[in-house]
Amino acid sequence: MGSDRGLRARARALAFSPHVPFELRSRLFFSNKRRAWPQRHAVTFSEKLLWKMAKDRRPLLTTFADKVAVRDYVASAVGPEVLTALYAVVDDPADLDPSALPDQFVVKPNHTSGTIWIVDNTRPEEGVVQLSSEMFRSSRQALDWDALVAACRRWLSIRYADFELEWAYRGIQPKILVEELLVDPHEPTPLDYKFYVLNGRTRLLEVHMNRFGERRCNLVRPDWTPVEAKLPCASDPNGAPRPASLDTMLHIAETLGQDTDFVRVDLYDIDGRIVFGELTNYPGGLWGPGDPPFSPHEFNVELGGYWRIPKRYR
Repeated sequence: MGSDRGLRARARALAFSPHVPFELRSRLFFSNKRRAWPQRHAVTFSEKLLWKMAKDRRPLLTTFADKVAVRDYVASAVGPEVLTALYAVVDDPADLDPSALPDQFVVKPNHTSGTIWIVDNTRPEEGVVQLSSEMFRSSRQALDWDALVAACRRWLSIRYADFELEWAYRGIQPKILVEELLVDPHEPTPLDYKFYVLNGRTRLLEVHMNRFGERRCNLVRPDWTPVEAKLPCASDPNGAPRPASLDTMLHIAETLGQDTDFVRVDLYDIDGRIVFGELTNYPGGLWGPGDPPFSPHEFNVELGGYWRIPKRYR
């Protein structure tokens, strides 16, 4: 037992050592943290995702992961009208000019997840609220600009590819972007529709409600019938409301997913305005990439059955 623990500790140390080649580190990481080795003949969605993480080295994945570069891809594929307004992109947060920004906006890096500062004037009495370790919200009046710049510098120092050994992030030049704050007059935060596009077709949607409050997550099929499966967050017993623009969003998601075997496409519907969120190669967020996010196991198998992994990623 002690020797097993020692081997795991050694593998963990090697996985995060900058002196070990990335490809070996990623395999050690999968073996140690996921308790699994990527399998060529994978069956479940989670197993196939692990294989993609270990084998897919196409530059397209880096484009998807880069929150700045992906905008050109989206504009070319489905049109620029689905993009948020972009106010600034800088290498150094000290170059941001607060006087040039609107009253409400969002600040985040282009190369990480879960790092964001939301400037939202709908809750001026709150001051600065820390939503998670690197997620903040404040009104414009309560905004501490020096604290925001310090947060941005912390984010720029993160090397995300070394954090979860996710290859797609290795080629991204870290930047800070400032973009439009999306506000839905009918919801605390806009409903987030996440389309799982497998070999060009949507097979599953996650609907996330009240993201920065008591988050609820529902799973539905493309025809909006509920899925008898669960995510690691509470579902809404009333079900997620079907958006009037569902058919249009399905078309956009599948168009954006045509160039790869799998990608998750995140979209919003703000009073009929469809807005692009992000393209996600390795869905995580509430769980670790490659972990089984869906229960029961049978649904993980079903979703994996829709995914045909190419013989070789070219």
